[in-house]
Amino acid sequence: MYLFPSANRNYFNIRNTLRSIRKLFDLFKNYYYDFRRFYQKSALLDEYSTKIRHQGRIIAHYHVIEKGLSLKTPRTGFGTDVVNNLLSILNSYQKQYGLDEIGQVALNTLFSYYQFNLSRGQDNQELLNQLNYLKSTIPEKVICRTEGGVKHVVKQDIVKPANFNFREFVNSRHSIRNFASGTVPINLIEDAVSMALRTPSVCNRQTWKVHLFSDAEIKKKVLSHQNGNRGFGDTADKILIVTSDLNYFTVPGERNQGFIDGGMFAMSLIHALHSLGIGTCCLNWSVTYKVDQALHRDAGISDSEIIIMMIAIGQLPEQFCVAQSSRRKVQDILITH
Repeated sequence: MYLFPSANRNYFNIRNTLRSIRKLFDLFKNYYYDFRRFYQKSALLDEYSTKIRHQGRIIAHYHVIEKGLSLKTPRTGFGTDVVNNLLSILNSYQKQYGLDEIGQVALNTLFSYYQFNLSRGQDNQELLNQLNYLKSTIPEKVICRTEGGVKHVVKQDIVKPANFNFREFVNSRHSIRNFASGTVPINLIEDAVSMALRTPSVCNRQTWKVHLFSDAEIKKKVLSHQNGNRGFGDTADKILIVTSDLNYFTVPGERNQGFIDGGMFAMSLIHALHSLGIGTCCLNWSVTYKVDQALHRDAGISDSEIIIMMIAIGQLPEQFCVAQSSRRKVQDILITH
């Protein structure tokens, strides 16, 4: 028994209250870090101050037209304001930077838009003249891109490639914490990234980046900021860091979109690596702002990029153990309304 039970209770109550206040203060500091980063590094206040922000606006605009063209019954002459805005942005981009592959895809989309309306009796010669002029400014060295607009598919184009045992595929992937020796070839990583690029993103802006680390000392420094790799991180051949670039986001409602798009891309990348026989282990990035700043500094990652997660990768051993983690029931996850 306590000699002075009432005094002890008061002491613990005060200590718990002070701990709660400290947590709230730490929470505020971290939220302020997120706020300041989005305020300073996104395109919130200036959508066109840099080349990459211009590109983000071009992509967002031409994708609106692509979505309209992909509807079952598009309206003739739809999206006039979007088309005019896109033309204005392309002219500005052309004067400042010259038209590149992104500009070419935008023009392809606008040409598809013109042809759609022409097929319905609307011949906008003014639009066609502007498109032909912009097309004439594209340097010969720019790689010819055919994407943009819409393409026609049949059901079997989708169903046939998807006809494999996906359940077996996802059930066979595990988090690897015992990598075999050996190098993961760069070309395999490039192949995996090219597959992950098919991941959906807001307005098709594709804000993600993948930072690759192979050097032993750099890997050690990078992993020192993440507390979930002890005991195995040093066995990974390479460390990937997935990020999302805030330069592509323009409104307060998109303040969390980088985490959504980046998280979806990271899962696609993990599945792609698995399909190539590469072992992976997801390393979470739930840290305070001070740790986040330290990794940005040590990894040489731009302050405009938010870190989504790390992925440790390496070769698979012939035999090894994995965590036999249980999964929740479907009924606990799926809520029918």
